[in-house]
Amino acid sequence: MELQKFTKLYANRYFLLIILFFGLVILLLPNILRDSPFIIGEESFYHLRIAKDILKQGIVNYDELSFSGRNNFMELGLGYSIALFSFITKLSVENSAMWLFLILGLVSLYLLYSIFKMLELEESMMTLPVLILSPPFIYLFTVINRYAIPLVLTLLIAYFLLKKRIYISIICFLLMPFFSYQFSILVLLASFLYLLYAKKKKLLLFVSLLAILIFLLILNDFNFSFISDFGGNLGLGVFGVFIVLIGLGFFWKRKRFIGLYFICLLLFLLYLKFYWIIFLLNILLCLLIAFSLLNLLKIEWESRLVRDLTVLLLVCGLLFSGVSFVKSLSDSMPNEELFEALNVIPDNSIVLSSIDKGHWISYAGKKNVIDSFTNFKNYKERESDINTLFKTKDLKTAISILDKYNVNFILINEQMKHELFWEDEGILYLLRYSNNFEKVYEKNNIEIWAYRK
Repeated sequence: MELQKFTKLYANRYFLLIILFFGLVILLLPNILRDSPFIIGEESFYHLRIAKDILKQGIVNYDELSFSGRNNFMELGLGYSIALFSFITKLSVENSAMWLFLILGLVSLYLLYSIFKMLELEESMMTLPVLILSPPFIYLFTVINRYAIPLVLTLLIAYFLLKKRIYISIICFLLMPFFSYQFSILVLLASFLYLLYAKKKKLLLFVSLLAILIFLLILNDFNFSFISDFGGNLGLGVFGVFIVLIGLGFFWKRKRFIGLYFICLLLFLLYLKFYWIIFLLNILLCLLIAFSLLNLLKIEWESRLVRDLTVLLLVCGLLFSGVSFVKSLSDSMPNEELFEALNVIPDNSIVLSSIDKGHWISYAGKKNVIDSFTNFKNYKERESDINTLFKTKDLKTAISILDKYNVNFILINEQMKHELFWEDEGILYLLRYSNNFEKVYEKNNIEIWAYRK
């Protein structure tokens, strides 16, 4: 009966409008609830800064502020897209980016709705509200990042392939490298594996999958914080994972969706190394969550009340994951106090702080020593030097590192004191007791020290 009710809801012409409105509300909430006038995220500020440079200069080949100056190795498709949107709408770069990503989020929901409809998968429509409440979806279309446009392009490729518009699909794929080389490679690899499966080249398919597994095993630096409810920066909801595992128990006996579970397992292993895989994996997991919840409604229960309460508890758990993630995003850095402190520092000065503040420093017009872009020459050496500097009480060691990177100012806030230092340990000791450093700012638990050579 419940399944029939949902099918009737899907068939209702207002279903898509309801989904789009629900998505609009959820994607707007993090910024509505936010006290800070600044947008959310770290990397967001890099893309905003590049978009502003594009509007001023046209072409940006060199980044003067990141890592104190480096060649611009990043894909610039997002920066040009934000700049173009700003140029057309006459909105600020910040507002343009927010509206662009909101539109991308709604377009992705429409494309998924259309794809499910063309595949005649009525039960899969429940995926859409589950997806809207998932932390990766909220993050993808709320925080300015490199992967939102590639994901939408991937959905466009699938949409036009189902429409048998092959040439348009090829155009969408050719656009993808301008936004993310990595995403392009993944889509190409997935297409190759699907072709092997369709052609029933079982041996070659097995060898290819084995090669991928071996590739993963030889990598290091895996990320195991994949539950967003337990502190994962960008991960899965614990209730969602639980529902997927419940579904596995049901479907394994009936030999249903085993292939889909296998694909999810493969993507999950990739996600442990490449965090952005979560955005694709999340769609498939939400599909499994929807199937699992509907299966719970269809199977025979001894007590209908117990069934309804169980499903209600799981749905409330999904709602909790989404709402708690929205609140977490709205409370995240940066805040107004940080940029107030950075404005005290002269432009083009070289500022040392923790890695997560690198993009905010460069957005404020200062040169950072390090930021979150790890694909930079001698990144590991630079990261090691900074860790040594933060921990050392030896003045000669500190001075040699500061001179090596031509540091002018050091910014420290309360968070850094708790996470990187212990009372007067490390560089905090030198800042307080050495004549080489002068405190030039202290407000809102933020300190700025000038380094006097």
